[in-house]
Amino acid sequence: MPFQIKSFIASDGERFSQIYDSDEAGFPLFYPTAYIARSVREATTHETQKVYLDAIKRLCEWEVRNMTDFATAFQRREFLRPNQIDDLAKYLRSARRGKSGKTISSEKGNTYVSYVASYLKWLANEVITDCDTPEIREMIATQDAWLLEKLIPKTGSRSARDQKTIKKHLPEKALEELSSLWTTPFTKICRSNDKGSRMRNIVMLRILYETGMRRGELLALKLKNFEESAGGQCARLIIERNHNDSFDSRVQQPVAKTLGRIVPVTPELECQLLEYITDYRSLVPNVGFDEEDSIFVTHRGSLGQGEPISISAFSQALIGLKKLFPALYAIYPHLFRHDWNYRFSKVADREKLSPEDERQNRETLMGWAGDSEMARKYNLRHIEEKSLSVGLKVAEDTGRRPSSVSTIPNKSAELALVAAHGN
Repeated sequence: MPFQIKSFIASDGERFSQIYDSDEAGFPLFYPTAYIARSVREATTHETQKVYLDAIKRLCEWEVRNMTDFATAFQRREFLRPNQIDDLAKYLRSARRGKSGKTISSEKGNTYVSYVASYLKWLANEVITDCDTPEIREMIATQDAWLLEKLIPKTGSRSARDQKTIKKHLPEKALEELSSLWTTPFTKICRSNDKGSRMRNIVMLRILYETGMRRGELLALKLKNFEESAGGQCARLIIERNHNDSFDSRVQQPVAKTLGRIVPVTPELECQLLEYITDYRSLVPNVGFDEEDSIFVTHRGSLGQGEPISISAFSQALIGLKKLFPALYAIYPHLFRHDWNYRFSKVADREKLSPEDERQNRETLMGWAGDSEMARKYNLRHIEEKSLSVGLKVAEDTGRRPSSVSTIPNKSAELALVAAHGN
């Protein structure tokens, strides 16, 4: 299909994206651009805007396939019929790769359907001059309702989904491999020129493991965000909210989704971070040394050498490690966050933290707002394990009760027997 999404950086650092028709180079599509600028941009991040545009791009493709123009159709008071709704929903859920008929996940499909419904509702109100009349309002509302009926309900209970989330953690073999790499980071290195990028990758994975920060927060770390240990205080990493950072040259800017915060790192990780920065990063051509420059940069020779490492480059680096070390096959960046919470729950038990203290500490270190829903989910593990422990004690006590009854005389029963025999 001829449509593509292009992303840009404005002079003030704001990231924005637009849909273009390849056959009409130079100008973005008018209505999608107006919709994002006026109805979506102020309340969402750039990443969310791109999801909206991806959904609208699929809608534009469907228009071409079906020789339809929604703006013109709405002006003529022509709305989608039920069979068209069905076909559109099916197209929005279709996978771009793999076998014909394959679909994307129900969650992503639901997002596309709801975003397209929101856009079409906006477009109808935008192009119909008398959209406030009862008849037109009803037709717009009916089309919107029909589309939203195509949302697929989530299967299974919410409790079961929560349990699945909170129990995720690193496989034992993967953790063993990672521990080995943290000690000997240059295993299976064939060329000395690859040592810098290998040290970078190992340090990045260790940060994810020790802090539980998100991938975007990791890639956004700058030199100023690393504080060495001093005066009895451990080394720290400072996570900042950095949307639309004018110092960041990446169009697809990695950003912190959660609140800014300070997280501690171990002396071992501090030493490796310093080693990477002073012995490897410093030798990369074109690299910057200002406090606003990124810690993790592109090492290999290319147009972006010395620039901040991109999200896609980090993903490719992880794929490369998995090929060399198959035990790492199951890992992905967000799994480290799940694993951190799994370990945090065990530390909370060991330190005998109250559920309230556990929740507050977890929220602070994860960057979640107070009374976070995610903190509540992870605290379920604490409650579940305590409940299992109590339940086991009840079961053991129940097992002991028959023997205790037979060995300890019941005085009331004994007196009753004596009285009966006396009569």
